[in-house]
Amino acid sequence: MSDKKLPERPGKPECGYYLITGNCNQEKKCKYHHPKNITPIEPGLALNDNGLPLRPNQAVCPHFSRFGLCKSGPACKFDHSTKPSSSSSSARK
Repeated sequence: MSDKKLPERPGKPECGYYLITGNCNQEKKCKYHHPKNITPIEPGLALNDNGLPLRPNQAVCPHFSRFGLCKSGPACKFDHSTKPSSSSSSARK
C-alpha cells in the first residue's frame, strides 16, 4: 500500500483502483473515497490506462474489445490488454 495520505470522502463511491491495488494515481485530486486499512483485492495486479485489469492468461473482455468500455470495471475477470476495435475506421475500395 502507498504511504501517501489519500483523501477519505465518506459518502462518496470508493476508488476502484485503490481497492484493487492499494494505491491511487490521482492521489489527493481523486474525488473518490479511500477507506483506511483496506486490503487490496489483488496486490500487484497490473491495470491498463483506463484502470482495467491486465490478465494476459485470460480471455479478452468481450465488452471492452467491442466498445472500449467494461461493465465490471476493475473487478472484471477478463483481460483488457488489447486495444478496442475501432468501428469508426472504414476503408473505401
